[in-house]
Amino acid sequence: DWSSDVCSSDLVEATLVNSANANVTAKITKETITAREGDMAKKIAKTMKVDGFRKGKVPAHVVKGRYGDQIKQDAQNELLQEVYQQGVKTLVDAEILGNPKFNKFEEVESGLEVEFSISLRPSIPETDYATLVPDFAVDAVSDKDIKKAIENAALSTVTPEKIKRKRMLKKGDVAIFDFEGSVDGEIVDDACAKNFSLEIGSDRLIPGFEDGMVGMKPEEEKTLELQFPQSYHAEHLKGKDVSFKINLTEIQERKMPELDDELAKTLLPNDEEATFEKLETLVKESLESEKTTKLYNDDLKPKLLENIVKAYSFDLPEIIVDEEVNALLNQKLQGLKEEEVAEYQKDETKVTALREEFKAEASERVKTTLLIDEIAKKESITITDQEVNSAIYYEAMQMQQDPKAMFEHYEKQGLLPMVKMSMLEDRVLSHLLNKKLKAA
Repeated sequence: DWSSDVCSSDLVEATLVNSANANVTAKITKETITAREGDMAKKIAKTMKVDGFRKGKVPAHVVKGRYGDQIKQDAQNELLQEVYQQGVKTLVDAEILGNPKFNKFEEVESGLEVEFSISLRPSIPETDYATLVPDFAVDAVSDKDIKKAIENAALSTVTPEKIKRKRMLKKGDVAIFDFEGSVDGEIVDDACAKNFSLEIGSDRLIPGFEDGMVGMKPEEEKTLELQFPQSYHAEHLKGKDVSFKINLTEIQERKMPELDDELAKTLLPNDEEATFEKLETLVKESLESEKTTKLYNDDLKPKLLENIVKAYSFDLPEIIVDEEVNALLNQKLQGLKEEEVAEYQKDETKVTALREEFKAEASERVKTTLLIDEIAKKESITITDQEVNSAIYYEAMQMQQDPKAMFEHYEKQGLLPMVKMSMLEDRVLSHLLNKKLKAA
């Protein structure tokens, strides 16, 4: 225990600016600082070894002579922590968000004068958010849709066979071909293959590749001028123009099997009582789920989120908004060329203007996060760390990347909370839409 304590009410004062922000001011006397430094020096002296003095008997002035600057810094840090704790105590029932922001730290003749801001979880007004869910209806699944889906699944169970008569390649065929890709006249090893098998229309290769092959005949050669998408997994090929030389060697096709109970047993191997009727029911449910998910993601979730953000008005924690502005600013600067970044470094007014430009977007992001968090608590919706890990693992597998390396990247960049919040937002919006759908 320290012999002196900064945490007395006449030294520390906390003032609420609004429900999301508070200011704390403190005056730490020179006597308090000196006493704290003395206590620290005594504590160090107990274990310090100095020639000419017995262990534990080193005078305080010797300790301060050796470690004066460090003792002063440590004493100030501890006193600041106590100021912070005292300020927080006076803000009854307040939930602190983030770290404090120091506005003043000044050594004066009487001691130390400190001012800092604190962000709080704001008071969010009660609103019946269920009324904010837009009206909607999911399009019915037709018998034609069900039949087409079953036929596609049925064809996937059939081994393709070489066509007997010579004809042009069409969607649904399996093409056997060689291809060679080159960028800027140089062959790219990752973009070459022999006897490659591809179902036309499966969208396995880059945009334009499969469409460009439609109409080719066996033994025909063709060159396609395409571009690797920005989302391509190989970093060095993203956005690059590429020329593919293609030699189609063979066309194969699958023959449609009978649509009957035997097919159902093949497609539902774990169901001993599988029938074609049961298969139709399961396919219908799957298609309905797909239609619902597409409607949610493409249309309803953005509308619902917009409705929620517009419906509420409350104070925003300024420190958190500033942190979001910083994140947007860093993201912007990372996308610039070195000479463009240098321009911002030379001219502080440009940075200030850019920060002001991001203020509205940052404020909306913080508001959205607070609202989603609030609704999630009311609806008892959570996202576990394990679910975050699984989502990153799935993303890595989809992008053909190492899951462990991707997780470490997210962790190192401090992106895990962002991933978790994104998943929570998606789950909350889906939950509200599902409640409306069930009530319809």
